[in-house]
Amino acid sequence: MSKSSHSQSPSNKAPNSPVSCDDSISQKTRRHPSGKRGQQRRDLILDTAADLLVEAGVEAINTNVLAERAGISVGSVYQYFSNKEAILTALGERYIQELSNNTITALQQDVSGLDFATIVSRVIDPMVAFERQYPAFRHLNTGQEGQITLAQAAQRVEQEILTNIYNLLLRVRPHLSPIQGLQIARVMKALYKGMSYLIGQEQEIHIQGGDVNSLIADLKRMMTEYLEKNLG
Repeated sequence: MSKSSHSQSPSNKAPNSPVSCDDSISQKTRRHPSGKRGQQRRDLILDTAADLLVEAGVEAINTNVLAERAGISVGSVYQYFSNKEAILTALGERYIQELSNNTITALQQDVSGLDFATIVSRVIDPMVAFERQYPAFRHLNTGQEGQITLAQAAQRVEQEILTNIYNLLLRVRPHLSPIQGLQIARVMKALYKGMSYLIGQEQEIHIQGGDVNSLIADLKRMMTEYLEKNLG
């Protein structure tokens, strides 16, 4: 097997590049604000949509409810977004950008010379902080059946994370085979998804006397032991 085959990302695309999806959706549904005030109004609409998404899911997002919650007119909503799908599309794009600025940065950091436990903490802690800061991201990341825009955005997020985990493994072990690297990356991603689930259940777990932080620590230990077994 050639050397180049060992550094190929699992998506067969350039490393750290998001999976392409149909940008025509964005072009058809988004209206770009002009000026600082316009951007602030657009951000208010998206912030309100994110709150509704966390509280009651996609069904809660409609222009009338959103406008009332945001304290603006329905006409103001339509000034920036043509319909509900446009709002969901823009919200998905926002989280992909936030993901790149936070989670992907954690996965792309220099981990050379570090032991596996330190690598796991350096990478996972910022990702957990991201999940807690943006709870609506979990709804996007799990996708919603029948919601095309959310599903497309979720697919991009999923592939972005997997590709960057794979690339991080290659930085730790440059000669790792693509098959083994992708397998390890998927296990790491599955364990992280478990953390995401626990964060989503944090309030209920706390009421029942549990501690999400200790559960996350257990999953981090599982990650460390798996890496030591397969890469040590």
